[in-house]
Amino acid sequence: MSNVLVELRQKIDEIDHALLELVTRRMNVSREIATAKPSGSPVYRPAREVLLMHQLLSQLDGTAEHKVVERLWRVLLASSVHSQRPNFKIVSFYGLEDFTSEFSAGFLDFTFCSTGEHIIQQLSENKADVAFFPYSQLAEIASSLGEKTGIYVNHKTDNVAIIGKNMPEETGFDISLFRDSRFVESSIIEKPGFRLDLDGSEHIHIGAWVNLSGSLK
Repeated sequence: MSNVLVELRQKIDEIDHALLELVTRRMNVSREIATAKPSGSPVYRPAREVLLMHQLLSQLDGTAEHKVVERLWRVLLASSVHSQRPNFKIVSFYGLEDFTSEFSAGFLDFTFCSTGEHIIQQLSENKADVAFFPYSQLAEIASSLGEKTGIYVNHKTDNVAIIGKNMPEETGFDISLFRDSRFVESSIIEKPGFRLDLDGSEHIHIGAWVNLSGSLK
């Protein structure tokens, strides 16, 4: 075996040990956060995760590196949620199996529902901490979202609406979501900004998502 190959493998070993130390430190801090958080604080913060991933991926060039970092940090983030709340539960719409499995990363429990009504029921009865629903079908459950029910869209990614029982966080890159109360059939209205005022009580705020692209998609 050449000296060059031996030296390269030694470098890999050194990097692996350094990574192990950093991962262990991160997990320990995550446990400390769980202890320090006020009771009832959300353990999963979609907006924070979006901004974190954006910061990390913006430092990379290659597509291959993007995929590695996305999957590695998905494992770290899911394990962090699990360490703070081991019984964290996801309810997801049938058809989102791949998204849900990747998101849970083997750490978070999930189940599937065939109707939006059932998903809202699971959230309302605190049988799930977060729900995944096709964003393109969001109008079907829009009447169940907003201040009256306390259920909001907290983010949108890969055409999946991430829904939970906490207000979305303001980031400065927000697209606010409203439904028009004047119509029986809900229509979703997207507006840049956080909780942008629209025609008084006719428009009900139902959530927001982080828009780092600078355009509506």
